[in-house]
Amino acid sequence: MKIMVKACLLAAIGCLPVPLLAQKDSIKLICPLNDAVVVPPPKNQVKLDEPDLCIVLMSIPDSIVKSVGTGRITNTENTEESGYGVVLFSKINGKEFYFWYTGMTKLLVRRNDVVKVGQPLGYISPGNKIELTMYEFETPIDPVKYLDCKGVIKHD
Repeated sequence: MKIMVKACLLAAIGCLPVPLLAQKDSIKLICPLNDAVVVPPPKNQVKLDEPDLCIVLMSIPDSIVKSVGTGRITNTENTEESGYGVVLFSKINGKEFYFWYTGMTKLLVRRNDVVKVGQPLGYISPGNKIELTMYEFETPIDPVKYLDCKGVIKHD
């Protein structure tokens, strides 16, 4: 009887769609640059603050910054300190994520544009840095855990 119950359970699990068996937090994001070096993030001005959860990439020959996900551009900015910036809203596995890119020299997107994975968002001068910060709704999370940059990133 126990063997029959186990067989029925295994058969039922085998019929489930693959996404239901996958981990809910299994998020894979493409790398925003094709060829880059990881550099240390900037130090916080206030020493008591937690370190920023971000990745800073320095372009080598690459000049196109790509979207790490499919979604909508919710904001663009231009500041003297960080250059052009973009905020991308993306819904992944039912969760809401915001990706904040800074450090671009020219933007190719505008507010409310819908973008796809890998679509160019803007340009960066070779040797300059972009910073990518990731939020699950309003909570900062470490993008390094989710970026699939194997073969793209060289550590400095």
